[in-house]
Amino acid sequence: MAHSFDTDTEAAGLCAFVDASPSPFHACAEAGRMLEAAGFSHIVETEAFPTEPGRHYLIRGGALIAWSTETAGGPTTPFRVVGAHTDSPNLRIKPQPDLARAGWQLLGVELYRSQQRNTLRD
Repeated sequence: MAHSFDTDTEAAGLCAFVDASPSPFHACAEAGRMLEAAGFSHIVETEAFPTEPGRHYLIRGGALIAWSTETAGGPTTPFRVVGAHTDSPNLRIKPQPDLARAGWQLLGVELYRSQQRNTLRD
């Protein structure tokens, strides 16, 4: 079955995700909520992982991994890995964040990102 695509609905969903994700930790929590709504179960890293096929995810800090197994796996079972940067780029509060300029109280922030800047334009 094809997924119908409504630009306004998809844009509103993206805006809601961005609003709920002011940090990498929030982005992972929101993505986890979305995965649970799609039928995935949250796995706690310190507990035994399920051995039966299913849809699962785990979160460690600002990182999330999710997987879906439809059949019992083995050493020759193929799989796919998909990743995304939830931590870069984003704004981080500077170590000395209090600033005042022209009578305004400001919060000092800096852009946190990798040194590789052209990857999206290659």
